[in-house]
Amino acid sequence: MLALGFGLLLSGSAFAHAPLDALIAEADSVRTSDPQRVDRLLGDMEGMRALATPEQLDRITMIRIHRSITTGQSATAISELRGLLEHTTNAPTRFLAASMLANTYAVQRQFEDALRTLDVMLPLTEDIEDHELRHRGLLVAAIVYNQVGEYSLALRHVDTIAADEPTRRNECAIASIRFEAQNGLGRSFEDAPALEALRRCDGEPIFAAFLRWHLARQMEMQGRIPEAIRLLSGSLSAVEATGYPFIIAQYHAVLAELSMRADERAAARRHAERALAISKEAMSAEAIVKAHHVQYLLAMEDGNLAAALSAYRLYSEAERAHFNDVKSREMAYQVVRHQSLQQAQQIELLHQKNQLLELQKRVTEQRAQSWLLLALVLVGLVASVGYWAYKTKRMQLRLKRMTETDALTGIFNRQHFAERATAALLQCERDGRPATLVMFDLDHFKQVNDRYGHAAGDWALRQVTEAVQPLCRAMDAFGRLGGEEFAMLLPGLDASAAVRLAGDAQARFSAIDTAAAGYSFRLAASFGVAETGQGGYALATLLSHADQAMYAAKRGGRRQVRVYAPGIDDPDAVVETIELLREIVREPASVVEVPPRRAIA
Repeated sequence: MLALGFGLLLSGSAFAHAPLDALIAEADSVRTSDPQRVDRLLGDMEGMRALATPEQLDRITMIRIHRSITTGQSATAISELRGLLEHTTNAPTRFLAASMLANTYAVQRQFEDALRTLDVMLPLTEDIEDHELRHRGLLVAAIVYNQVGEYSLALRHVDTIAADEPTRRNECAIASIRFEAQNGLGRSFEDAPALEALRRCDGEPIFAAFLRWHLARQMEMQGRIPEAIRLLSGSLSAVEATGYPFIIAQYHAVLAELSMRADERAAARRHAERALAISKEAMSAEAIVKAHHVQYLLAMEDGNLAAALSAYRLYSEAERAHFNDVKSREMAYQVVRHQSLQQAQQIELLHQKNQLLELQKRVTEQRAQSWLLLALVLVGLVASVGYWAYKTKRMQLRLKRMTETDALTGIFNRQHFAERATAALLQCERDGRPATLVMFDLDHFKQVNDRYGHAAGDWALRQVTEAVQPLCRAMDAFGRLGGEEFAMLLPGLDASAAVRLAGDAQARFSAIDTAAAGYSFRLAASFGVAETGQGGYALATLLSHADQAMYAAKRGGRRQVRVYAPGIDDPDAVVETIELLREIVREPASVVEVPPRRAIA
């Protein structure tokens, strides 16, 4: 993950100590090109702290924090940045500290915190007069958006900087971010612009390292394995000299994989071991997956089945952790976006409540004035009071609906779904009846957002909701848990009936005509089913079981249904698929013996 090198861009006091200013300026100028020199200069500056002004102390702190980030000490950097934001009132310092904090949160994989920090920082961008500092903030935003898979947003920010006369160093950073986004979107690019960008990154080893990594990934996708190996091997010593664990681990992991494909077994083994040796410090799940996979392949070729089994288990665990990491990063954007929508909805609710209070006040005023009116206006007064009372009642009903339903789809929101499902499970437990929880997550939904925009994604979510609602009975609870994830609680039904219902829903998804809305994609989902016979009547347990089954469906290739059984997370375990379950019940998928269903609000 790219940790952006920040320029300080902070003016000193009129009474600044000149020699200390010179040291600070020198450290700032070589902060990414000569880390060892920066460390020596920081040592010299520490001896002069007693003579430093508050502004100089802030600038020294910024340089030290940058070194913490590039050496993998992100937790320390976060603590110091928070402290700096608490005590400084200087506007440029606060903007830069917020930029660095968002970047450091991303390095620490705290993506929700990073996105929330961006939501605070980005509205301030137009108020920052310093051209360079403004560009640094936008670069941070682009880096974070790349990490959460929002590549189109990242490209939008770097295009803005590119059109605003960036410095040579920022051109280097723009190129690295742009090529990463293009790789993420699956777009090809030529060697020439990447090599030109590398020439512009002369003296910036960290940015240059990321550029070579992105170019090597492009070469690998094009089948140019020897060229990719030469590109990375030729710069490995320079990358090791940066001391940046993340990019060092990535280089070794990719070289291990490429060397294996080129049948260079000794090199593959050496690079895999080196990647794993620094993997904890590097915090790179992707590098760990690649290294364990190479070790598994080497053990298989050596005929060492015991070592191969051990390596495969480590690879499987690392792959699952990497999958969860990628999904959590993508979900972080959806969560923060959903929270922003919820905040906007809460503001609207407050506005509606104010209107309600105003209406109630007017009703009260009408009632007070009614005692002063003559009998001739009594009929009119009663009509007026009735009118406002009617509007008040309608407003109350509207407020209740807004707090219980999802703003986009109109079905239950997460909180109200949990309340309804918990009540239904309690009743089923009292009556001794079964109940089943079905969770489903739309497959490859993020590609729809990336290719067609969030308007298309929102349209698809509404279409999916309309397809499922007719399958629900009056007693069922159907809600959106967040992003593209939905759940249904089916009282009185067992797992076989729930699987048939999921099959009906899948068929309806396939029948959705996206061309009618001007798009061209197909909708499908992965379903997870959990029943009370396995997990009891606790909603939290059923949600956990259904989520594990849904994850197994994702792992099994998506567009399918999995029923929870103990050990479903074990890659060697055998789980029930929809085809096996249908064979057991020996009924067509379209036959579901349940009462007539209707849409649930």
